[in-house]
Amino acid sequence: MASNAISDITDEFLVCQVCLEDFKQPKMLPCLHTFCQPCLEKLLATELVGKLDCPTCRQDVSLPQNGVQGLKSNFLVGKLRDILQQQPQQQPKGETSEAREDGVPCTVCEAGNSAEFYCVECTDYLCQTCNKVHSGLKMSRAHKVVTVQDLQSGQAATELRARETSKCEDHHELNKFYCDTCHRVICLHCVVTAHKDHQYVEIEKAAEREGAKIKVKLETVKNTAGLHQDWIRDLQSVKDEWSSQVQRTEEQIRKQVNSVIEAAKKVGNDRIAQLRAMNSAREKQMEAAMEAAEMDLASVRSCVQFTDNVLEYGSPAEVMSVAGELTGRLDQTASEKKADKADMTKDLVNLAVEPSTYNVEQEVSKLVGEITKTLIPMLTSPPTLTTQVQPNMVIGKDGGGLKRIKVVGKNRLGQFQSLTSLAVTAEGDIVATDRGNSRLQFLGKDGSLKKKVDLRFEPWCVAALTNDELLVTGDGHRIHVLDKQGRESRVIQVTGAAMTGRITLGIAVDGLGHIIVTIGHQVFKLSPSGDVRMRIGGRDQGQQYLGSFLHVAVNSRNQIIVSDWLNNKMMMFDPSGRHLFTCGSRGSGPGQLCSPRCVITDSEDNIIVSDFSNHRVSLFCRDGTFIRHVLTQSEHSLCGTVGLALTCDGHLIVSESKAINFFL
Repeated sequence: MASNAISDITDEFLVCQVCLEDFKQPKMLPCLHTFCQPCLEKLLATELVGKLDCPTCRQDVSLPQNGVQGLKSNFLVGKLRDILQQQPQQQPKGETSEAREDGVPCTVCEAGNSAEFYCVECTDYLCQTCNKVHSGLKMSRAHKVVTVQDLQSGQAATELRARETSKCEDHHELNKFYCDTCHRVICLHCVVTAHKDHQYVEIEKAAEREGAKIKVKLETVKNTAGLHQDWIRDLQSVKDEWSSQVQRTEEQIRKQVNSVIEAAKKVGNDRIAQLRAMNSAREKQMEAAMEAAEMDLASVRSCVQFTDNVLEYGSPAEVMSVAGELTGRLDQTASEKKADKADMTKDLVNLAVEPSTYNVEQEVSKLVGEITKTLIPMLTSPPTLTTQVQPNMVIGKDGGGLKRIKVVGKNRLGQFQSLTSLAVTAEGDIVATDRGNSRLQFLGKDGSLKKKVDLRFEPWCVAALTNDELLVTGDGHRIHVLDKQGRESRVIQVTGAAMTGRITLGIAVDGLGHIIVTIGHQVFKLSPSGDVRMRIGGRDQGQQYLGSFLHVAVNSRNQIIVSDWLNNKMMMFDPSGRHLFTCGSRGSGPGQLCSPRCVITDSEDNIIVSDFSNHRVSLFCRDGTFIRHVLTQSEHSLCGTVGLALTCDGHLIVSESKAINFFL
């Protein structure tokens, strides 16, 4: 009967995971994953010379001097397939053994006879006639031959497993010895030639010796399975907890918002109560003043009437008899009324609420708090996700906002026309692609114009190399390389673009000197000389579909970030082009985008993107989590943000269509 190990053989071990077909010239990588030699050679063509990533585990592979051909051949693959094919098949329910005995044709002759025997050495099926010829030949007389019946029953599995398939690549003979000096299997011809002075042993003894060591290590590795199970359990626990944690965090945010609203209502009610108390006191004061004024008016009228009567009807003697008292009373009444009016006038005031000088939205944001992330301890008891709301927590060394320190170009006729991107050179100069004027403009750190470089095409994007060379896109499928003086040194032609009518657009350079450029819905990784190493994107990519207007950036890990203008999203890919995540969706809310343009990364690999139609600049964590809006239209009067760049001293440079803004 077949062993448990044999019964566990599946197509996972017998099919190349790149082409998904039976192995052709199987080559084994140091990570023990096996692939077809042609498949590995095709993958190598997209990577650096001498370097290869395992398509399964992504482990870096250092190739020998003769490349993929120098990797070890996996002779075991063919044997495993033969063994699997010879195992008794599961008999379908209701089918008799006679019904499925359709025979195996002889693989040697062309007579169409049914095979009755199988040669383990030649891996051929033999009919009666061919078996007699096979056993009579000197070269095959000693071969191990079993019956087909034994193969189908599994009784010949031992013979199949014992069949030696490893042959010397130099002499094509069976490897029967192991060279301890060179640490490789060798044939008899190698023993008497290249390895005659080396220490070598028979392959069986070497396998027994090394097999014992391998078994010890294998037991150790098997014991680690429990750790992996714990890891999966912890991950599953975090996954299961995530939705409830999001709900709890949302409740915390709503609770915090409600507390802010209640506090605002309380303050408003206190102000209204204060106003009503002031109103009540003022009404009493006004009533007393009105009563006094009415009494004064009656007194004045009485004095006036008495005086008029004296003057009108009194005789001279009568006038003179009261003249002294009358004059004194008139003088007293006149002076008292002036003083009373002055005192009452200075107490009269207007009421108003003095508006706050703070940015209300920003202050409320601080009160509500920020969402923070903390690391989860894994491989322990099932962890609890610790995302929570922390009041007064603000991300950013500047308190969450940036201050504009300079604007260049605004209201200056013709200085800039359609600024599409920015870059900062190693010397600190700011380079702007002035597409409307078909030129590059160089500005100093203080924003002063240093020089202009006219071009024969309308430039779209620019990237600066460490040697101060500039890469400029916008001319067909070409990238123009300019030296530090702005003179063209060479032109890189990008080949293989699917959309011939589109031009080179977004451009960036990774830490290994690769040039990342977009043409239509494709992203290309080029060698410094312009050879295509990798392509990302296409028309039939499902959820990973990219639009035809793309900008790119590269972080410190050489991961590629793509901003997609048409699909209102950003996508991140690893250096080999594997999709990592997608963030953003159409809208104006937190984490949403509307026609994103240029994208860059900061020193911590956070992603900064110009959100063109939302007139703002947004900040995302390196895993795609939205952090905050660093610049907005309401706070910074931005309109149609396009280009982005970071200077060495921490300034964020943002371009609009006809102006460049410096922020600190």
